[in-house]
Amino acid sequence: MTLTERHIIKPTHPIFKRIKDFCHLSKNLYNYANFILREHYFAGFKLPTAYDLINRFVKESQRDYKALPAQSAQQVLMLLSQNWKSYLKALKAYKLKPSSFLARPKIPKFKPKDGVSIGVLTNQQTSFTKGRMTKIKFPKKANLKRLITKINPQTSRLKQVRLIPKTTCFIVEVVYEQTTHKLPQTHGIGIMGIDLGLNNFVTAIDNQSSPFIIKGGGVKSVNQWFNKLKAHYQAKAKTSNKCFWTKRLGKLALWRECKVNDFMHKASAYVVGHCLKKGISTIVIGKNDGWKQELKLGKRTNQNFTNIPYESFIEKLAYKSALVGITLHTTEERFTSKCDHLANEPMQHHEQYLGKRVKRGLFKSSIGKSLNADINGAIGILRKVFPDAVKTLRDSGVVFTPVKISLAF
Repeated sequence: MTLTERHIIKPTHPIFKRIKDFCHLSKNLYNYANFILREHYFAGFKLPTAYDLINRFVKESQRDYKALPAQSAQQVLMLLSQNWKSYLKALKAYKLKPSSFLARPKIPKFKPKDGVSIGVLTNQQTSFTKGRMTKIKFPKKANLKRLITKINPQTSRLKQVRLIPKTTCFIVEVVYEQTTHKLPQTHGIGIMGIDLGLNNFVTAIDNQSSPFIIKGGGVKSVNQWFNKLKAHYQAKAKTSNKCFWTKRLGKLALWRECKVNDFMHKASAYVVGHCLKKGISTIVIGKNDGWKQELKLGKRTNQNFTNIPYESFIEKLAYKSALVGITLHTTEERFTSKCDHLANEPMQHHEQYLGKRVKRGLFKSSIGKSLNADINGAIGILRKVFPDAVKTLRDSGVVFTPVKISLAF
């Protein structure tokens, strides 16, 4: 399994200046190669591939190419080539069906003259060092100091190191391969259904224990504070120097990204920990493609919902589950909230549904039982993959009153 370890390198860090210089050299090569590709594109000629550019720059002893370690320079050209392939593929699809895009795809642009670009170091350039602390060793030409890592070199294989520029810092992503367990560690017969939401970020029910809800108020609070300050500083920037993005805004965006990312890790870790504790071997989670587009939930709800990266949570839950041998299924959520699952109502459109919401957050089943509305949705998601889920839940004797969990982050 491929995993990533992230390091935030701030201006006070000893290697910040060296990373900035390295990424600036990557930018120079990116812009020079992009200039050549744009000339070919606008002239109607066939675009040279990354390997064509590599051969050309090696023969010419091109200055920007020679300034970087050979494999890092090649990675810059491959990244640019991939950007162009993605643009041309998207443009072709846009011409066939414009309605499937939010806007016309844009041609790869130049990086700012004094800016930086992503730098990549491959596993042939980098390696783990042995000693009291594990460190990552970089090639001499990169002029980067060794970086302390928590990765275990005995069970992991280094793949690459990415240097990603942010407005006020750099993110060093160490990509490594870790062996997964061939046989599941979780041998239980438990199944869990998860419904994602806003105030109740995770609503989970299983056939082994009482359901639980991970509250999403903290993420909402972070997003609301971010949106408030962002609007304030953007208004100031437009008035004073007529720009739309500043270092202060970049720092604010990084703060929000780190807070939300931390919550996603803790929430996914809690779910996996609960599954291991209760012997749950299968998770079913609801996910709809394009579920954040054209929402009509009201201005405030739309803003909160679209600012929460549910896809990120699902990805983190997926890899954490795989590491311990838990199977994860994703399924679409249609009709999971309105249908009466305790009565096994078919999940399709009905003119009159068997159950109903009697008030906010409370769903009343036609069999006379009241339960949390999000729990009803989680049961519906479970039924999408396991049609006999309701019978399984009833036979297990679990209650339907959820326990609320607040995660500190």
